[in-house]
Amino acid sequence: MPTVSMWGVRLVALSAASGAAAGVALDTKASGPKTFYADSRVGNNQMTFFSQSTLEDFTGVCNQIGGQCQLDPKDLDTFKGRFTVRVADMDTGIELRNEHLRSADWMDAEKHPEVVIEVASVADVKKTAADTATMTLVGKCSIRGKTNDVRIPCTLKYLDETPETMRRVKGDLIRLRSEFKLKLSDYGIHGPAGSDIIGLKVSDEIELRVTVFGSTERPPDALAADADQDAQPRRPPPKRP
Repeated sequence: MPTVSMWGVRLVALSAASGAAAGVALDTKASGPKTFYADSRVGNNQMTFFSQSTLEDFTGVCNQIGGQCQLDPKDLDTFKGRFTVRVADMDTGIELRNEHLRSADWMDAEKHPEVVIEVASVADVKKTAADTATMTLVGKCSIRGKTNDVRIPCTLKYLDETPETMRRVKGDLIRLRSEFKLKLSDYGIHGPAGSDIIGLKVSDEIELRVTVFGSTERPPDALAADADQDAQPRRPPPKRP
């Protein structure tokens, strides 16, 4: 009978262990670490937020989400990233309510212009289709100067670059979709001092739905005029007499 040396046994064991440690792989042409860019200027990324309280319900939206993430489609456990939403870009449908949202009593856009989500790792990664997987984004969320740990459920879809996708944007693409909840009180947001608005007109628990598209094609840098404008909080237009 053929014999196997101790070195051979060790190599087989190491190979098996390495295979067991590999992350979830999608059926893609692409492989290896890649960086994906979400361009806030395009307008195809969206965050919708819902408040349901005793006396008032409202829906807000923001179509300008920026950031970037890194992942290997053959090892989704490598996912990490950073995404931002400017408070000035959030629209609740009523300009006066938008002014309140940006004020120091609420989101304080002047001192804390962005909501930031930092993804350090992922958990519970499961392949659900050839190009799709579910996962939990593990990281931190910073709102109004306060940072908390978060675990955000997410579905990721990967698209290799094709002639069809190149008609819209170059590079490989990913789509991230998520639904989750955040509590305003966890970030020190209580409304005007002494008021009872939280609970009556604004819910403490806000429901969010987020869709983000990313491409391996790095977006062009902002023009100087655009960069200067983006550095300033957006203010409502003057009221007409």
